Amino acid sequence: MHSLIKTFVFLLFFAALTGCVEMRDYTGVRDGAFGLNVKQGFGKGSDHKKDYYLVEDGKAVILGDTKNEVIALIGTPDNIKTTLEGYESWLYGEMGLELLFENDKVVEWREF
Repeated sequence: MHSLIKTFVFLLFFAALTGCVEMRDYTGVRDGAFGLNVKQGFGKGSDHKKDYYLVEDGKAVILGDTKNEVIALIGTPDNIKTTLEGYESWLYGEMGLELLFENDKVVEWREF
């Protein structure tokens, strides 16, 4: 009976993993830390399966990036403000890009 339960749990676990064909798109390892992100699509040419905004060839702002990571990638913003929703908004005028931060992490971006 005990081995039957183990077999059932194993099969259930295996079925769940094989059912998540795109699991690699939801999870990732960055700087040695494992993370789980909900997929959201935005940015130039996004197909609603991407969680990044391509700044230029080979450089992308990724959902969940910290402020320090963004500064290292594209520099300091031209202007910083707070939105009505309570997000910290960083504006990059030349790029026509607005990054929204919540708790030091990118949660959304907008083009203007």
